[in-house]
Amino acid sequence: METSGGRAVNLDSLIKRGLPPWRPRPEASDLDVWHEYEIPLTGTFHLNGDLILFTQVAAATEDRSAWAYVCIDPDDADSVFPSLDEMDAFVEDRFAGHEVVIALADGDRLLGTWTREIIDSGGLPQALERALNKVIQSVDRVDEQERRIRAKLAGVEAATAELDLLSA
Repeated sequence: METSGGRAVNLDSLIKRGLPPWRPRPEASDLDVWHEYEIPLTGTFHLNGDLILFTQVAAATEDRSAWAYVCIDPDDADSVFPSLDEMDAFVEDRFAGHEVVIALADGDRLLGTWTREIIDSGGLPQALERALNKVIQSVDRVDEQERRIRAKLAGVEAATAELDLLSA
């Protein structure tokens, strides 16, 4: 559990499947969008008395994306950013060294797939890669062979399409 002002933030209850990434719980309130492009991409919201910073870490397609969440000090909510680069640096700094939640979304809805990661010197991208590796490895724990095969075929299809784009 991450702490905020002496309170324990329950990271395990931060995400609810089917909700927008910028409002991952029905009781989230006071959305403050810092950056958006058609949808909120970075900002804050309050949840059970805590201030949560969210940001889109990556978008593989219009349909798939990854999001990160961390509890921050309420004084950080008053920050003003003269440029997007300064905001990005500020956000990275707030995630650095903390345990965060990384969640996957399909379109503008969260999937039930999320993990907790510590953000180390590799930053959010490295933590996202670790989280994705956990998801991929979890396929082998699915009991039904046909489901494992479909999941692996989908992974191979996505990887092949991405690598074909890079070599073109």
